[in-house]
Amino acid sequence: MNRQGLQVSTPTDTTIFFARPFDAPRRLVWEAMTVPAKLRRWMFAPPGWIMTVCEFDPRIGGRYRWVWKNEHADPVMTIHGVMTEVVPHERIVHTQTMEMSQCGPASDFSVMLELTEQARVTLMKLTLTFPSKVARDGALKWGMERGMEAGYAQLDAMLAQPA
Repeated sequence: MNRQGLQVSTPTDTTIFFARPFDAPRRLVWEAMTVPAKLRRWMFAPPGWIMTVCEFDPRIGGRYRWVWKNEHADPVMTIHGVMTEVVPHERIVHTQTMEMSQCGPASDFSVMLELTEQARVTLMKLTLTFPSKVARDGALKWGMERGMEAGYAQLDAMLAQPA
């Protein structure tokens, strides 16, 4: 059982870096992060939100789109982007746009996901790069790391289940 949790740092004025171990082989973590049926099982949403669209095409030029609704808005949040680099089981780089129904586009930034494995433990490194310090600081104010860690805890539970 993983006890370390999500580590967060800001190595530059425009980046947020996340690191987290998963007690599972890299292949299984990759599948959980790229196969829509598996993404739906662990991706966190606030209470009352329902994921209505989960698309993910992990190839260069492939697109992804995640949409949630709640009782007040459909959609309440949309996240989408395009893959710019894909090395299966190792790395994905993609653009990301997040839109909230009440606010319009919240941010555009790039995401680099890297997975390494040692002794059946996979280390996830996630780097978000924003166009400015203001945009990065705005993202930090959302408290995104709490929702991310809640989802990753669900992913831990999913990975611990027999295949």
